[in-house]
Amino acid sequence: TPIPHQALYRARRSALAQHIGPKGVALLPTAPEQQRNRDADFLYRHDSYFYYLSGFTEPKAWLLVRGDGHTTLFCQPKDLEREIWDGIRVGPQAAPEVLGVDAAYPIDQLDAQMPALLDGCDAVWFPFATHKGLESRVDGWLHTLRSRVRAS
Repeated sequence: TPIPHQALYRARRSALAQHIGPKGVALLPTAPEQQRNRDADFLYRHDSYFYYLSGFTEPKAWLLVRGDGHTTLFCQPKDLEREIWDGIRVGPQAAPEVLGVDAAYPIDQLDAQMPALLDGCDAVWFPFATHKGLESRVDGWLHTLRSRVRAS
């Protein structure tokens, strides 16, 4: 079933899309899980900005908002065995209906899909200095995209 206030999150993403420009892309990873000890993690707390735009509270997720308003979510796939321990997951198949995003993919496809999703953009917006390694990861996607452009 759709989350309550789905239209509210869609409106927030639309407002962001207008601010980043027609060829802009905003990338938002959610907060990482924090390990408590070798056997357990601390209770997960999602990133506030990520939640503000998506209403999604699961770990290991990314939201991409394009300037044209198209939104893509990357999240963990359904896994009945893990869900016994971690709780029920929405999964990429149900995410568009439940969250109101335009497309969703499993998180393990992030690196493969991101260069194509960034293709044609003239600005990439992402949180700076808050997610370890994020800048180099974005740079790697852009390098892959630039290499493709040079090769063709």
